[in-house]
Amino acid sequence: MVERPASVSRDSKPPGKVTLFLRLTRFQFIPLIILPALAGTALAFSNHHSIDFAFLGLVIVGVALLHLGANAVDDCYDYENGVDQIANSIFPNDFGGWKPIPRGFISLRDGKIVSLILFALSLSIGAYFWLVVGPWAFVLGLFGFLLAFFYCAPPLKLDYRGIGLGELAIFLSFGPIPVLGAYYVQTGSLNLSALLVSIPIGIMTVVVLIDHDLIFYEVYSKARKLSLGTVLGRKNALFASLGLTMLSFTMVIILALVRVLPIWSIAAPLASALLLLRKRSTFAQPNNPPPFYVSFTENSLVANWLFASLLVLTMLI
Repeated sequence: MVERPASVSRDSKPPGKVTLFLRLTRFQFIPLIILPALAGTALAFSNHHSIDFAFLGLVIVGVALLHLGANAVDDCYDYENGVDQIANSIFPNDFGGWKPIPRGFISLRDGKIVSLILFALSLSIGAYFWLVVGPWAFVLGLFGFLLAFFYCAPPLKLDYRGIGLGELAIFLSFGPIPVLGAYYVQTGSLNLSALLVSIPIGIMTVVVLIDHDLIFYEVYSKARKLSLGTVLGRKNALFASLGLTMLSFTMVIILALVRVLPIWSIAAPLASALLLLRKRSTFAQPNNPPPFYVSFTENSLVANWLFASLLVLTMLI
């Protein structure tokens, strides 16, 4: 993900340890994983009319740790694979999306250690739920860990393959895995409705990824990080983003009409669509320089959070 430019010089005094941790793990994007977990919990409440708040708290901590570990390990392997060196040669020193490893604030070894600690803590929560709820809690968490680790790490390097495996990993990691996992922890079972609800949520996170990759199109092309946006090119990626957004919105409307979701859940795509109208001008000018796509991606991110938040709220009503 990306942030607004900030005045951070490569020669400046190293930031504090907390700041470096937040940078390495991109902590500010934590709602991307918490909201799907809340959606699974809200659906469980809608179906069974109860919530175990202690379990909910542990689920939030578990998915958050997994997400932070994923961000940290991605930074490690993007650096190892040469992506960050190319980014530093293209973007200015004060670019807001700077990373601590290529600037020498954190060693590659320490970055990997941090990520593995976060993963271990997350999986320990999954192991606890295996004991008190059932095995699927750990199985889903383990699958999420494998997708997170091999998203950039060899030998799989899913987001470098050019056949959409990175996007598939993001879809599963921010859709079915947290939604089904949270639902399972609350109910002790898995069902089709939880899977169906997870699909539009996962798709909307893939949209954020595609939009984000428009910023780094030149970087990824040079580094041979063949994400879907890199393979398609900016213009086609924009239309892929639009098509997936419409697919997600349509699915929520259908699920509401057939009563898998409350009818009020239609508010989620409607409100998000109004916010996403700000993106429409980009389709007429798809080949702008990278900074142009920063606000474009931020708009997509906020729309994602609004979409998921409204789904959660309407399932709780």
